[in-house]
Amino acid sequence: MSTVKVGILHSLRGTMAISEAPLKDAELMAIAEINQAGGVLGKLIEPVIEDGASNPSLFESKARKLIQQDQVVTLFGGWNSACRKAVLPVLEELNAQLWYSSEY
Repeated sequence: MSTVKVGILHSLRGTMAISEAPLKDAELMAIAEINQAGGVLGKLIEPVIEDGASNPSLFESKARKLIQQDQVVTLFGGWNSACRKAVLPVLEELNAQLWYSSEY
């Protein structure tokens, strides 16, 4: 069965890790459940995880890496607005989408 890659970009180190690491775990659990049910449109979801380390500029470079090098089709992450604002230019430039799990 073929796969589709999705990026998971959260702070797994630093001040935001306490809030964001559980989000990564929940996303991985959801991906596992989806894959157990046969995936999406006949494709399994393959997560590619990166650590933004509570640093907005690192979020920017990791988002670029996930999209360009790892060729993910979408990103999950960006708990706080500083990190979302840092990745926004990358998303616009590369025509990519970010899913985040907090209010804005």
